[in-house]
Amino acid sequence: MKKINGLIGCLLLLILVACNKETSNNNNFTLYTDNPLNDTAWIKSITGDAPIYKLADTIFQKIAIVDSIDLTKDLDLNYGDSLEVEIHAGSCGNGGIPQDGRAKIEIIRLQTRGDFIKAYRPNNSFGYPLETAGGFFIRITKNGTELALNPGSSIKIKYYDIAPALPNMQAFYGKETFPFPVGALDSAHTWKRDIDTSYIKTFVKQSGSTYKTGYELIATKLRWISAHRYLDSTVAKTNIYAILPPNCTNKNTQVFAVFDKSRTVLALSSDLTTRSFKTGNIPLRAKITLVSISKIGNDLYLGTKLINDVGTVVNYSITPEKKSLNQILDYLNAL
Repeated sequence: MKKINGLIGCLLLLILVACNKETSNNNNFTLYTDNPLNDTAWIKSITGDAPIYKLADTIFQKIAIVDSIDLTKDLDLNYGDSLEVEIHAGSCGNGGIPQDGRAKIEIIRLQTRGDFIKAYRPNNSFGYPLETAGGFFIRITKNGTELALNPGSSIKIKYYDIAPALPNMQAFYGKETFPFPVGALDSAHTWKRDIDTSYIKTFVKQSGSTYKTGYELIATKLRWISAHRYLDSTVAKTNIYAILPPNCTNKNTQVFAVFDKSRTVLALSSDLTTRSFKTGNIPLRAKITLVSISKIGNDLYLGTKLINDVGTVVNYSITPEKKSLNQILDYLNAL
């Protein structure tokens, strides 16, 4: 009996060694005892203490414009030579009741693809990709209480864009699942088109020998506001999947698809069944770059994958590399 037990023990030891070797070879993954790199578990519901929330707060580096305003006066606020905000007297209130006195206005401006990634406000409307001409977060508070625009009131946001003004842009508002700035990450955020679907006015201004173009966005709501238009709906589309190393899980990793020919960024959602990240409605033949950002322990990782022709393959592998926060921000700022 002792010989049989000893034989069984040896066989179990050989099986365990073989399994560990196969896992390491097939996944190119090294086990680290008591190390976050050893965590390969995906979860159905991501809790608030997951590293992905800390990651989002870490990369959100957009500085807000903060100003004091008089709610009883018509205001024409100018910030630099590229942003102007018009607010009419009595337009801000609490529960529809106009407020007076002084208040604080905060403005965060999103211009580049990298800005939308850092703010985790990708360019989609309920799953459909959008092309953006910029976005804003505008909040007005009085004595710590957030105000809203009264019924029938609006503000005008007049701004120069970083690219020539495009036609057919419309106003969109952010649909939030929890109010920013409680945290930067709102994975269910989407852009909802204004019930007024008229196109945003554009303008051209000569400055010396050059011409600058911009938009006049009329907003009837505060907080997240943007100029967007839907991408061509007639183009055939597909789903794509991003596959990362086993320790890049839905608890610690964000993946985005960055379009080459439009200012469009889509967030890939986690697919628990396949242990991958996926998104739909990607136009066939599109040129995109997949960008992964991970926080594992105290370390940050960045992965990129250039795809020149979406459709020939739909599963794409990304190999992240350890980077500093500044290196990741430099990359995002250049998008």
